[in-house]
Amino acid sequence: MSLEHILRPITINGLEVKNRIVRASHGTSYGRGVISDDLIAYHEARAKSGVGLNILEATNIHPSTSNHTVDAFDDSIIDGFAALGRACSRHGMRTFVQLWHGGHRWAPATGQAPLSASNVPCPLGAVNTPFAMTQDQIDMVTEAFVAGARRVKASGLDGIELHFGHGYLVHQFLCPLTNRREDDYGGSLENRMRFGRDMLLAVRDEVGRDYPVGIRLSDYNAPGGLTPEEAGEVVHRLCEEKLVDHVSASMGSPYSISTMLGCMDQPAGYMLSSALPIARRANVPTMIAGRYRTLEEGNQAIKEGDADMVSFVRAMIAEPDLVAKTVAGHPERVRPCIACNQGCVGGIRTPLQRMLCTVNPVVGRERTLSEDLIVPATKPRKVVIIGGGPAGMEAARAAALCGHKVVLFEAQAALGGAINIAKQAPKLATIGDITYWLEQEIYRLGVDVRLSTYAEADEVLAETPDDIIIATGSLPRMDGYQVARPEAPIPGFHQPHVLSSWDVFNTPADRLGKTAVVLDDLGHYEAIAVAEHLIVQGLKVTFVTRHSSFAPLIEVLVRTSPALRRLRQGDFTLQVGGRLVSIGRGSVEVGYLDGEQVWEAAADTVVHVTYNDAQTDLYRALGGGTRTATPYTLNLIGDANAPRDLLIAIREGHMAGRIQETVDA
Repeated sequence: MSLEHILRPITINGLEVKNRIVRASHGTSYGRGVISDDLIAYHEARAKSGVGLNILEATNIHPSTSNHTVDAFDDSIIDGFAALGRACSRHGMRTFVQLWHGGHRWAPATGQAPLSASNVPCPLGAVNTPFAMTQDQIDMVTEAFVAGARRVKASGLDGIELHFGHGYLVHQFLCPLTNRREDDYGGSLENRMRFGRDMLLAVRDEVGRDYPVGIRLSDYNAPGGLTPEEAGEVVHRLCEEKLVDHVSASMGSPYSISTMLGCMDQPAGYMLSSALPIARRANVPTMIAGRYRTLEEGNQAIKEGDADMVSFVRAMIAEPDLVAKTVAGHPERVRPCIACNQGCVGGIRTPLQRMLCTVNPVVGRERTLSEDLIVPATKPRKVVIIGGGPAGMEAARAAALCGHKVVLFEAQAALGGAINIAKQAPKLATIGDITYWLEQEIYRLGVDVRLSTYAEADEVLAETPDDIIIATGSLPRMDGYQVARPEAPIPGFHQPHVLSSWDVFNTPADRLGKTAVVLDDLGHYEAIAVAEHLIVQGLKVTFVTRHSSFAPLIEVLVRTSPALRRLRQGDFTLQVGGRLVSIGRGSVEVGYLDGEQVWEAAADTVVHVTYNDAQTDLYRALGGGTRTATPYTLNLIGDANAPRDLLIAIREGHMAGRIQETVDA
């Protein structure tokens, strides 16, 4: 395997970067305004792996906007920048800071109107109509960018990136959709560039011509918006004036948020249609992103001339040691990003407001949970795990890393648990990458795996375990009850054509018929997977959900809009706020949750997607939930604890298997 292109050094305005591996700016919310110890530890863990360039998350330059990342409002941030730089530079990684203003995308914390080029509201649902900036406000924000740049340079960090893309303030000036001004800042491209260009000139005057200053720029990816070609012209003009030293070419805006954060339905390099017209107009080093997961993919992109550097953000959230493991000749040991957006995007956009990772429970807790901190136990224990799904396998992996003797019982003939079903759905194959990786790792670490073994309590106790971990998962609850109308089972529920989500993927297409009704009682991705599978099989699908919107639990993961686009390529009908009144042999009576109106939907197949039943029989047989003393510890994890999601299953598995501290106490 040759990585000659991506491992070559590169120079950005006199600054040598040891390779072409970049981590583009991305929010973590670990700092909440400051450079916290958690934020430093997170970035240093990736620096150790061998990354060439890191660009710190969007750093707010003025209180007229708000964010939950880092604030550079005054000189108090300088020491934090310096501490981050010291931690990362000792591993050879360069660090730039991305300076940012959200414009109409992020209102100030005071509740005042957000600032923007014009009074065009943000489509992502900002509460306030923005205020079209006056000249004094333009000058004020420009001065704040200059002050932020001065603070970055004073800290000793290596460079600056100004955010000109993704629908933030400068982008709002550049785009005709959001800039309707009739003064010197609106109309022609020259005028729409004026705010950003003047800002660059002022920043250059402050930091000097020999200090690296670049921009991140995207198209708007929306009808009537800034096109990739026009964004490329912006880059061309700025490069002609020698105002920028690098260009990070990206894709998307609030009008196309899913393209900014492409999920597992997108291939590696999916941003190239927008990024290439931007990057190819630059005569300075360029960077691209777009779901690159392996150094081989990045190396190929550079070899083909797509860019000079390639960003690996989510790939290195999932696996901080991606570079080191790959360069050492062990790419198979790289924990794969499955591009689910659940931890990284969802963690920040939910009330938790903290970046997590579905497949890597250590993310954000590197100071206390880094696997580098694991020391093999001086007195290994016998750990018996029942269940070979993601929770059980992660528990086995963690226990083996701690030096324990691990036995894993799995009732099925293969490891993987419910993921073996989920990965059969359209656009979900990538979810199986993590269970494949876990399987390879537990075999590599010497776990005693016993497949096709339905372990009873006596068989478990025969192993004389010190620790028992129950990861027996859950099963679909096929009792006919609806969450919002639990007074009685749905009449006609117990018929052969009424299936669970698991049944659907194990039923031959010719037995599904031509029409289907999917009842979504969860609001997560499971019902989407079922509906898309049926659409692909050629069925007409009626999707009924008790929720007031489509799959609300994954709206923050920016997965609903792409899914709806795909579903509507078939014969698809969506009914929100609904319920099933009764099920016949070829049709279903559908009604609203409130009211008596009922109508009929054709249904050769009916699929009920609802909460699962945790499988706790073995846990109870071994004394779980009682006060009876046992010679072993007993832990219940994953869906066996409570049916939830993959992120929680892997996290609980890791913590249950990581029993090093108990051993050495």
